[in-house]
Amino acid sequence: MEQELVQYLDGRFNGLAGELDRRFNEVNERIEEVKRHSGVLVEGLRHELHLVAEGLAMHIQVQHVQEREYHDRQHQETRVLLRSFYDEFRQQNAQFQQSQDHLRQRVENLERKDQN
Repeated sequence: MEQELVQYLDGRFNGLAGELDRRFNEVNERIEEVKRHSGVLVEGLRHELHLVAEGLAMHIQVQHVQEREYHDRQHQETRVLLRSFYDEFRQQNAQFQQSQDHLRQRVENLERKDQN
């Protein structure tokens, strides 16, 4: 009877050990599958992140060009305004000089008449 019990227990233990090995292999296979799937997801995310980085770089470059063009236009408009103000100032200064010369001439004429 003892021998039969030992054989029965050995059979049960071997059956359980085999089932445990099979389950362990299934778990390992699933872990490997999850690893592969995670690797694929990570590569996809890397690719998408690369696309986002390229898009951001392109946006920054376009924005820089637009800002540069805007500042160049503003600079050009400012130069035109300054040139216009400068020309007007020169014209007014020339008129003032003419007026001053004319007044000086009149004063000299008046002083000559008083001397005579």
